[in-house]
Amino acid sequence: MEIQIQDTVAATLTQNIGADNVFGKYNIDFCCGGGMTLEQACKESGVAFETLKQEIEAIKNTISRDVKYDDFNIEDSIEYVRSNFHQYIEDNVPLIGQYAAKVAEVHGEDHDEVVEVNVVFMQLSTLLGVCLSVEEDQLFTRMTTFSDTTNTADEISTLTINLASNYKTIGDFLKELSGLTDKFTAPDGACNTYQTLYVKLADLEQKLHNYMHFQMNVLFSKI
Repeated sequence: MEIQIQDTVAATLTQNIGADNVFGKYNIDFCCGGGMTLEQACKESGVAFETLKQEIEAIKNTISRDVKYDDFNIEDSIEYVRSNFHQYIEDNVPLIGQYAAKVAEVHGEDHDEVVEVNVVFMQLSTLLGVCLSVEEDQLFTRMTTFSDTTNTADEISTLTINLASNYKTIGDFLKELSGLTDKFTAPDGACNTYQTLYVKLADLEQKLHNYMHFQMNVLFSKI
């Protein structure tokens, strides 16, 4: 399907593998901001639509993938979330937290922004824990044992609305971290731990954007 200027960011990402890398390059929010059109996104980011389109098509053509989100059922979608996102978050967030705390302790006197990075990351980590707990303990169970009753439908609706609100806050934390770190650019002469922290934060940002996009625009749409 050809990319059109009136397509939404979310729809473009769902249909075009690798588009997240291009959106990230131009600071286009594809999770909580996924509902805006490409025209609006290009205007806000200052990139020409044709440039964006060409780069998305170019990267799509270099990547092969058998996964088609449209073919996923609810069980497939949940398993995809668990294996691609939940596992990543559980494995990496605690480690990044250790790096953030260490860098703040050692370099905070000369680089006060890393102290704030540590504070914001702890808030982000806490909220991520809440989201994963709600998804695993409540949402996924209700989705896989769904019965066509008002109570069940209302419960799922409430859960997805609350999660979407949390995702927006997570997106705000990510923007704050990006701003504090000059888009995760470590200063000249930064030690290995300092540099590793910023590399891992950049990777986390990309992974969480994909996670939140999948939840809101793929999984929730299958309910």
